[in-house]
Amino acid sequence: MNQAVNVRSISLVSLGGVLGSLLRFLIGEIFTNSRTSTLIANIFGVGLATFLLVLMERRGNADLRHFLLPGFCAGLTTFSALALHALEPSDGATGYISTTVIASLVIIAIVMPISRKVIAVRS
Repeated sequence: MNQAVNVRSISLVSLGGVLGSLLRFLIGEIFTNSRTSTLIANIFGVGLATFLLVLMERRGNADLRHFLLPGFCAGLTTFSALALHALEPSDGATGYISTTVIASLVIIAIVMPISRKVIAVRS
């Protein structure tokens, strides 16, 4: 990979990350409970990333993939906050982690087949 491609990819990931982080911040402003906002951001991010993975597989290009997946979706979702909530066992950490994992798997199970039906393979 040449330097121009690296700079372009880094720029796209960075821009997507900024926008995803801003959306994450807005979700936190709307849902002031930290656990609720983290759950919403992560579940929405999982659904969006699932859809975008299919889209990028079938119709995407490297630039768009860099902007949307490791950029926007990574900026939106927040594993570190999820891990932090897991360290609060007196506040139901096990239930919270279980809810997040199960909801994420359910979202993937719903979004993946729909995405595969809706997004045609580029011919």
